[in-house]
Amino acid sequence: MTMKTLFSRIHPTRSTSGLARGLVVWLGLALIIAPFGFNCHSQTDQTAAIHSTPTQPVDDPDQTVRAMASVSTDGAPLTDSKVRITPASMISANQASQMGLNSLLTSNEDSIILKGTRLLALFDNRCRGKNDSPLQFEAEDFEPKQDLSLASLEAQVAQENCLLRIDENRFHQWAPPETLPETPLTTLATVDDPRLGEARQVIFSKALEAWDWFFSDTGITVDVIVAVVDTGVLYTHPDLVDNIYTNAAGKHGYDYVNSDDEPLDDAGHGTHVAGIIGARANNGIGITGIMGSKIKIMAVKVLDATGSGSEANIVNGIRFAADQGAHVINLSVGGKFASPSIRDAMVYAAAKGAVIVVAAGNDGVLMDATANFYSPSGYSNAISGAISVGSVDTATGGRSTFSNYSTNYVWIAGPGSNGILSTYTANAYAVLQGTSMASPAVAGAAALLVGAYRSHAITYVPGDIINLLVESARPVTSLSGLIRNSATLDVEGAAKLFYSRYIMAGNAATENP
Repeated sequence: MTMKTLFSRIHPTRSTSGLARGLVVWLGLALIIAPFGFNCHSQTDQTAAIHSTPTQPVDDPDQTVRAMASVSTDGAPLTDSKVRITPASMISANQASQMGLNSLLTSNEDSIILKGTRLLALFDNRCRGKNDSPLQFEAEDFEPKQDLSLASLEAQVAQENCLLRIDENRFHQWAPPETLPETPLTTLATVDDPRLGEARQVIFSKALEAWDWFFSDTGITVDVIVAVVDTGVLYTHPDLVDNIYTNAAGKHGYDYVNSDDEPLDDAGHGTHVAGIIGARANNGIGITGIMGSKIKIMAVKVLDATGSGSEANIVNGIRFAADQGAHVINLSVGGKFASPSIRDAMVYAAAKGAVIVVAAGNDGVLMDATANFYSPSGYSNAISGAISVGSVDTATGGRSTFSNYSTNYVWIAGPGSNGILSTYTANAYAVLQGTSMASPAVAGAAALLVGAYRSHAITYVPGDIINLLVESARPVTSLSGLIRNSATLDVEGAAKLFYSRYIMAGNAATENP
């Protein structure tokens, strides 16, 4: 088999938006879409845990010091090979012989990759001359046009300097969103958003009390960019429009599903996530986000209307957000399998200074078992500056029955069931539940801390934000043995800890647009 038969190139094309979308086809590979979905909603909410407030446990001072091997510029460990395909996606030598494919094998230790296998290739765009691309490292979906051996693939990929990785690109489908009845609580009337009492995530996490610190005379004065890597965002929603990120070209992010720069939401999930983080405060309509002002939501669409998308889309979405300067990245996405390509993108983003907040997943299982490993949340315990978030019920404070749990992988809980009202499609509002809702509550708190650090010109790394969130979380007895710190998000506690540690004072005030 020759290089000429495996490698070919097509000329780059441009989308109507003017962004270069040229794709290089390597390995004789045809472009495909291999969806990588996520489980964002539980079908039921029957939490039976009991909430209490015991004495704050002694925190492990080393809990956010994660041991990572030295990494390449794209975020992959230096020891990793360029081809990272698991045995489950290949045909063993014994099977190949039975199928009459043994002529392709180079040894009894070799394997066969069948044509049509969904794979992902990561390229260095600077290396291949795509200097006008928004990404330096870009993933592309592809599939081999013919059967080939692993050894043959490895040998030929090794000769291509611009091709960095070959990974799997699996299919996973999310469950349809569940809209729940809206049940109001008594509003803490410190802002004029009329439906605040229905947004229990704000009240439960004590976000309003935190604003007395974060938006005082010594409070946040600079904008914080938070990327929602999801189904897109309805950035024209009246409760979001004033808090939407806009770049120099007047665009609000990027759409990797349709390959354009109009990342509008056609599912509702990303818009719901965006509202939890940053719905506008004090605009006289709807609700407020955990950070209701001084926030800019960047829309990065990687999932379609069914909640599916390729692993390559998610990899590109994370890298895009980091390259565009996002201070916080929310990932309410996932699948029950390992994904080194997504892990590498997370490492890359954290190295650029982004705090990465990830939903733990909704299978209701202990993540420690190999069969229950959940990506990308399973990587957060090895990446300083990333945190995996489980869900608690706003009525009881106990773990939501659907939430994954683990003292190794899940480091904090956030409000994710029983009254999570947020923005939705058609300029509407909806109540949803899932760790997908708990994660953005923590992302909003992370954004407040980023804003405080930056407003006071205090140097920080993403791990500092994670430390403050974990150390200040509110203990819940029923979370013991389920969550690393046995505690749930307390935004006021995070504010007090920041000001006592760095400023030593906080003058009371309320948040204003």
